[in-house]
Amino acid sequence: MAKEIIIEPLTRIEGHLAIHAIADEKTNKYIDAHSYGTMFRGFEIILKNREPADAIWITQRICGVCPVPHATASVECVEMAYNAPPPPIGIALRNFTLMAEELYDASLGCCILEGPDYSEVILNKYAPDVLQEAQKTKAEHSGMHGFSTIADICKALNPITGALWLKGLEMSKLGRKMASLLAGKHPHVNSFVPGGIGKTLTASDLEQYADMLSRHVAFSKEFVLIFDDLLNFMSRFYSETGKREATFLSAGCYEGLADYNAKYADMGKWGEKRAVTPGVFAGGKIITNDLIEINLGVREYVNHSYYEEWDGKDMEKDPLGNELDKNHPWNEHTNPKPQEAKKWDDKYTWLKCPRWQSKDGKIYVVEVGPLARMYITTVSKKVPESTGKSLKFTLPRTNRIDAKVPGAMDVEWNIPSKINALERIRARVYFHAYTAYVTYEQVLAALAAIKGGASKVWTKYEKPKDGIGVGIVEAMRGVVAHWCIMKDGKINKYQIISPTTWNASPRDKNGNPGPYEQAIIGTPLTEKGTYDGIDVVRTIRSFDPCLGCAIHIYNGKGVLKKTEEIGTTCTI
Repeated sequence: MAKEIIIEPLTRIEGHLAIHAIADEKTNKYIDAHSYGTMFRGFEIILKNREPADAIWITQRICGVCPVPHATASVECVEMAYNAPPPPIGIALRNFTLMAEELYDASLGCCILEGPDYSEVILNKYAPDVLQEAQKTKAEHSGMHGFSTIADICKALNPITGALWLKGLEMSKLGRKMASLLAGKHPHVNSFVPGGIGKTLTASDLEQYADMLSRHVAFSKEFVLIFDDLLNFMSRFYSETGKREATFLSAGCYEGLADYNAKYADMGKWGEKRAVTPGVFAGGKIITNDLIEINLGVREYVNHSYYEEWDGKDMEKDPLGNELDKNHPWNEHTNPKPQEAKKWDDKYTWLKCPRWQSKDGKIYVVEVGPLARMYITTVSKKVPESTGKSLKFTLPRTNRIDAKVPGAMDVEWNIPSKINALERIRARVYFHAYTAYVTYEQVLAALAAIKGGASKVWTKYEKPKDGIGVGIVEAMRGVVAHWCIMKDGKINKYQIISPTTWNASPRDKNGNPGPYEQAIIGTPLTEKGTYDGIDVVRTIRSFDPCLGCAIHIYNGKGVLKKTEEIGTTCTI
């Protein structure tokens, strides 16, 4: 017998996401799933005919959770169109702002948005046997992080009251403060400009930033140890939850201070110099690390989305003469077309359907996010920290009175044997550690450059009449990409793919489910006596969804000015 579940809205996330799933009571697994967004975003339409640089500030309003990656993608897109490369210190300050956001976002995600799915209060309701076992299981690294048993960690993840939940909130606030120090404010930074950053740098700025960074370094050491203990234990019970094949896309991030020059022709070179490596991984191997090839392979479809198809091409070729597909964002149009809701064989979501196509024409359903970043950076071996099977680095000593692990600590993230919900969370924790490490190294490099007299933060440029640009970087949740075509000094076309759009995408033109949908299908039901969908939300939250702010909601009857409940609501 099949049991249909609709979770709408999916709680504890930003935005309006809903899940339709069908569970088979005989096999005790989910056999079908649909991920759908109940909102329309019109930013591409809003931007038309504006000054391209306006997009840097406007597109940050897509999301208050991850505005800096949008700012970074947008400023790199616009300065490519303007031919306005920034100087090394300008690159560094933008990097430091992005890094600060990633530090805040990882602690927020793991301790507040995803970790509570394995908290004492949730386990007591849905898996009391697991909680009983956790109470009897000693935490392997208890002597370093202070939690005696796994159950103590679970209790610390209880919302509002848990010590780890509250610590995550504290570290999240600190990351925002670091970003505000260099970029004016957070969210929605106001100092990113084509050619660099509008910030006069002082020695005290970097001193304050370095002091706050040391707190994140200290936290990251216990963060890794705590979640390793928790996730290793939970893998005994939830290793099949959210499982899918290793098919990944990463754009890479954290520009090399001496490498990035905003030129499309050099994008493959400076892309590979990023501290996080760009690439596509599928079929057990890296398909490419070339950011130009990654850009050329992007496709977006609307077969199951509330949009009209588009005809023809605005651009036949990229600036290097490579042919562009009709469904490449430089040729894409955003034409909303509201329709009846929950027609699973037809159009059922406001989310478009991004895919990546290789040179031989094969289309891949790619997962993006921390697991994709860590995996591709490890396998590609473009950074010295990669062994090919792991990412190894050392977090420095922190002389802080509150540090539980004050000395230097070796950290190693290993490629997991399974791609599942637990490993997505683990990768997010380790990405916090890797970001803290890279940030520390770049702060030292920036200080050395400043001592050598390199204090310039912006490069003067002459804005051309026409231009095209692309900015592809990483947000915490994965690849964020912006494309611009400028004519007569104004935006002729602007297209955006946000990170969650990749993962939450619907079926494509070939009927292949999106990553969320794939991860739910085959997931076992672990709850007993209920059909609340705890395994579904664990799966989805492991991706850390973040849908941007909506301007309208569609319920099958029309376009509304406020949210209306249109299905069974689950508030797990």
